[in-house]
Amino acid sequence: MTPKLKAAIAAIQPLTPIERQQLLQILTQSDSSLNLQTDLKTLSTQFWQGNTLNQLLATQSPTIFNNPKDFVASFWPEEDSMDDFLNFLRQQRQEVI
Repeated sequence: MTPKLKAAIAAIQPLTPIERQQLLQILTQSDSSLNLQTDLKTLSTQFWQGNTLNQLLATQSPTIFNNPKDFVASFWPEEDSMDDFLNFLRQQRQEVI
């Protein structure tokens, strides 16, 4: 550890944890801003380049399901029918128009 780094650590000892976190955020942001232009160019190139479905599958790991019943919600009250809800929804939309 260099003497400058030791002095910097000693200087931040009196800071509160919140102040230390704020200092860390400021230092991180200043480092990030130096590379921001390069990052934007890289991201722009990557965006317009496009990805194949296989590449997206490899990077995003989406949930694949075969049985829609696996995603049925248990919070819908049994006494309320779907038709009643859809009628209510249509009525609300008509009132807005």
